[in-house]
Amino acid sequence: MASKALKIAPVNEEFAAKITGVNLAQPLDPDIFLTIKNALHQYGVIFFPNQELEPANLSSFTKNFGTPDIHHLAEHTFPKYPEVRVLSNAKKNGKLVGTFNGGHYWHSDLSFLPETGYVTILYGIDCPPVGADTLFADMRAVHDALPKKTLAKLNGQQAVHDRNYRYSELYPERPPLTPEQIAHVPPANHPAIRTHPDTGRKSVFLVKEMVSKIGDLDETASRALLEEIEAFMESGNFTYCHKWQVRDLVIWDNRCTLHTATPYDTAKYSRTLYRTQVKGDAPFYTA
Repeated sequence: MASKALKIAPVNEEFAAKITGVNLAQPLDPDIFLTIKNALHQYGVIFFPNQELEPANLSSFTKNFGTPDIHHLAEHTFPKYPEVRVLSNAKKNGKLVGTFNGGHYWHSDLSFLPETGYVTILYGIDCPPVGADTLFADMRAVHDALPKKTLAKLNGQQAVHDRNYRYSELYPERPPLTPEQIAHVPPANHPAIRTHPDTGRKSVFLVKEMVSKIGDLDETASRALLEEIEAFMESGNFTYCHKWQVRDLVIWDNRCTLHTATPYDTAKYSRTLYRTQVKGDAPFYTA
């Protein structure tokens, strides 16, 4: 039985939940971790306030979900814990101490790999009082609410997820990818609708800025369909906005959600997060 101290409070009825009454810096009883994992699969996004975590704690906790993934462009990590990345706009001796300005568009982590992301975990070290929120979208609810004519265009179709497709447009401040980096991450084909391996629920699995083509549609028609779906997602009650506090730990399931960073005054505020992620499996669709 999970500890009675552990409390799960849904933010929306079925999307995002706050969990209290557990210390993630300590090894977890298997029943308590199972409760946490089941909550993640149920709500898509879970968060834990007031956690005191060092990189070693974050690494150990992450391993409960599986093998940590070391990012293909890994930088700004801890030497003993290369799976723990630093995301930050802070500078030391004139150089950024972390990766800056990433993920400012709707996406699912590692969607461009044959085996896509399972969980991503962020831990708040330094959080601005204004801005710098993280938005999440429930793609299960989007699937269930899409007009039938739109859903019909997606069912049974494959989408091409390509990290290189719009990289330069998304990150103009970064050096262009080298030929070796481009070759290292070729496009991956995934079902436009994917089935969650643990819950069986279906989700729309499309990323506007990463998908170059859907089914037999050409690039222009694919882009128009992606624009339509993203507009539908943003116009409905499908999103949760996490307003960061120091020592928040946020976890999301990339198999059924999208997320995006939001802007903040980088000249006025410093922001630092620690990040880990766990690779999942190849997306599949069952009718």
